Amino acid sequence: MEAKGLMPVRLEEAKALSDELRLIILEIIEKEPMSVIEIVDELKRSGIIKTPNAIRYHLAVLKDAGLIELVRVGKTYKYAAKGKFYAYTGSSDVDDLIEKLALEVKGDVEAIARSLLEEHWDELVEAAKKLKPCEFCVTKHFIERVEFYFMEFLD
Repeated sequence: MEAKGLMPVRLEEAKALSDELRLIILEIIEKEPMSVIEIVDELKRSGIIKTPNAIRYHLAVLKDAGLIELVRVGKTYKYAAKGKFYAYTGSSDVDDLIEKLALEVKGDVEAIARSLLEEHWDELVEAAKKLKPCEFCVTKHFIERVEFYFMEFLD
């Protein structure tokens, strides 16, 4: 197996990495390529019980984000991490500057967002009604939550 390089996490990968189970799956397949069933079994040994379909869903999210790939192992294909992933932070000076700038524009950004929400409220509600939560979402009342978020923001 060839060596894989370290790569910082980019913004487009953040959603895929925001789920703890996906991080665990990445850690597992960083060591060696595995099939869905092998991942299920490895998780089970760690006390995490998930169905193969749940694992397939999380693998699809990771694959769509470009974090994993299918590799040929003998006559079958298995999932493998494309690299090692690590979190990184900037210097405290940069963090302080970003925080200062964010505070300076916060009022303007809130005013723009409020104006857009008020102007396009009906369109946003209709769009929210068309959204459907996936079967793995914790929140069962997704549309109501989106509407509540907009209402909360306007108050």
